[in-house]
Amino acid sequence: MNYTEELIKNEIEDKKKCSERGSECSSLSSLTTYKKVVDIKKKTKIYGLTLNNYNEVQEKLKKQNCFLEYNYIYDKISNTRFPLKDLVISANHNPDRYHALIQNRINTLSNEAKEKDLFPIFMTLTLPSEFHKMKMDKKTNALIKNQKYNHVTPKEAVKYLTKMFSKLRHDRSLKELTKDERMYFRVNEPHKDGTPHTHILLFVPKSSVDRVVTAFKRLFDEKANDIQTDIKNATSYVMKYINKTLPLSKKDDLSKKEKYLNAWYCKNRIIRFNCSKTLAPLSLYRLLHEKFNLKELTSLVKKKSLAIYVLQTNRNKIMEVFFGDELIYKRSDNFKMSNGL
Repeated sequence: MNYTEELIKNEIEDKKKCSERGSECSSLSSLTTYKKVVDIKKKTKIYGLTLNNYNEVQEKLKKQNCFLEYNYIYDKISNTRFPLKDLVISANHNPDRYHALIQNRINTLSNEAKEKDLFPIFMTLTLPSEFHKMKMDKKTNALIKNQKYNHVTPKEAVKYLTKMFSKLRHDRSLKELTKDERMYFRVNEPHKDGTPHTHILLFVPKSSVDRVVTAFKRLFDEKANDIQTDIKNATSYVMKYINKTLPLSKKDDLSKKEKYLNAWYCKNRIIRFNCSKTLAPLSLYRLLHEKFNLKELTSLVKKKSLAIYVLQTNRNKIMEVFFGDELIYKRSDNFKMSNGL
């Protein structure tokens, strides 16, 4: 018997055995099908994250939350202690406070723009196709692998978006304006495949609007990037995007997509929101918010009415702040970290 005849004979015998144990073979077939479904499901990604990625982020946030709950700032004089969780401003561990802080900055900057009679321009910047791990299949309208993908991480991709925006900021249409004549908010968020894009609300004098639009269209591809000038309510317009990036500040019962969106920022360590250096620094505002609102403090900083003293070895560490001859802030050594366990 040659090899071909033997192969055919073995196939016939296998079929007979399978017919005799029909239910068992059916179960094995079902098991194989089920395994395939499970394997496919494991590979499913939302915003570029797998289930394992999501679980890693949740475990990390759980450990952070535990640290904040069981560690305190202890006041040596009054013998009182304050949980770190009550003091921290975080999109993940204190989202309501974080959202309020951003809302305050947006309202203050928008009011500054109105007082200076500046006009809003809304723009969206997206990355070239090689930054996208997946692409849309025109026939099936489904995400498929992008063969031109350059393997740049989302965090590095955000830096590239910053460089893109920097091209516009260094264009003469904006460079010739003073800092008080060009203010902006910026919001980063992901596409479906996890590739970031950015939304920017820019305020400029009315006389500069056309120049900025012309520069934008000269620097960026109009098919992939967008610019709008007909903005009726600038604050509400940008808050729509900011609220989307802060699902935890809206509700506790999040959808699966919202949970993965929040995990995307954590996993890739991407800043959700930033703005121009028009307002007083956050580090200073957090120390003096009980004495001045953000608008008042910004005015004092611009007028150079405050004398701020920092450590020589760490210029970010504010030690004393004087308003004229009055000492309005002094860093205290009466506090220390304590563990509640």
